[in-house]
Amino acid sequence: MAWPTDMLSSCGKPVSAKQNLSSPHRRGPAILCQLLGFFLVFLFVLRNASGDSLEDSVRALARKVWSSIHETSVSCDFRNLSSLRRAEFARLTGAFEEELQQRGVKILATDAAVKLVVNVSQDPAEYIGVVQIQRKDNTETVMETIGPVNGTAAREPAFSISLHREFLFSQDGPILDVALSSDGKHAEQLGTQEFSLYELQGDEWVLRGTEHLPVSRPSQRGERGIIVQGNDSQTVYLADELCRTSSSDSSSAKGWSCEKYTDQMPTRAISAEALAGKKIGVWISAAQLETDGKAQIVATGEDGLARLYEDGPDPVAVFSNWGSEIASVYSGCGSGWQLLVTGGEDWTKPDEIQAVDIQDRRAQSVSDPIEFLGPIVVLRTPGMRTGGNATASVTTNGAADAQAVAVDRNLQTGRYEAYLLSIACSR
Repeated sequence: MAWPTDMLSSCGKPVSAKQNLSSPHRRGPAILCQLLGFFLVFLFVLRNASGDSLEDSVRALARKVWSSIHETSVSCDFRNLSSLRRAEFARLTGAFEEELQQRGVKILATDAAVKLVVNVSQDPAEYIGVVQIQRKDNTETVMETIGPVNGTAAREPAFSISLHREFLFSQDGPILDVALSSDGKHAEQLGTQEFSLYELQGDEWVLRGTEHLPVSRPSQRGERGIIVQGNDSQTVYLADELCRTSSSDSSSAKGWSCEKYTDQMPTRAISAEALAGKKIGVWISAAQLETDGKAQIVATGEDGLARLYEDGPDPVAVFSNWGSEIASVYSGCGSGWQLLVTGGEDWTKPDEIQAVDIQDRRAQSVSDPIEFLGPIVVLRTPGMRTGGNATASVTTNGAADAQAVAVDRNLQTGRYEAYLLSIACSR
């Protein structure tokens, strides 16, 4: 790297040895100019070193991608979901493509064997590069931390959230979902092949009855399911089936009936209208919230990433290091809505839940984590939320919007435990 010597000479003419022996008061301005010059050189080197660091990390990301695709043809779709300026982002995308080309990869506009969707996102501290390698038969995700975020740091929240946990009930078999009635005194519980009803009597939840679901396939490890409540009917969704019962049926037709279902499971927290048009793909958990009067959706994917959606079809931010289970809650603090997120550990280790607040498309923790004795397998809103945006239910069921239900699998006992989570805000 060439030294910017013009910075040193711009303060005045070079001085001779004789001139350096002159009186101190005459040497002062020259020394000051030299110090200023060295300071400017330092800033110049530091700035370029930072840029080189980002570029080196992007090249490392490209090498990770190359190790999966080797010599083939690709098309690239670059998306800047960070605070990087357009010129900075263009420099990084150029370095990414150049690194691939040096290894024999052909960059095509269309009709390539592989499509690369390259997202650059950020958390409060670091830029994150995420590449989806889309082939005809599968999709693979590669990640790399690119470097520290420069510029103004996200402002510290002026509030904090306290999480409270209340034990509901437990059982030996898996609990796929728990839904609470609007009065908070009745609960519905979905298992792999059964539907149970609980009632709150004093301080204890008592099992009132269990009905068998006539599902046609055996239970699966890690199975998922959800209860969708209706006025006079119940519908539950499992991995490949949905089952229904209705209190309005004739007495001879009462009971559960199941049929094949292969679409994405619905969610109690988001309307179908809000999901329409979003390029979410297959998601594990999803939640809806509102920031600065704008409705937002966050969905977790099988690649371990959570994506934030606003008005458009594409994500506007990507978050990492969260678990697959999330739920939105309304506290009235900060942006009003916060997100409850699980930890990033696998199902063989204890888990935790904490609250995060999303401002300027950045997620910040606003609570201490609450720890559990096993992995969280379910984290959801306790009841249906209606309307096209997150705030529609605040005026009708504000207490429930400040709650979530969580289910863990206790690694010490092996039992599945259901909890009711509530939040309190302090400013």
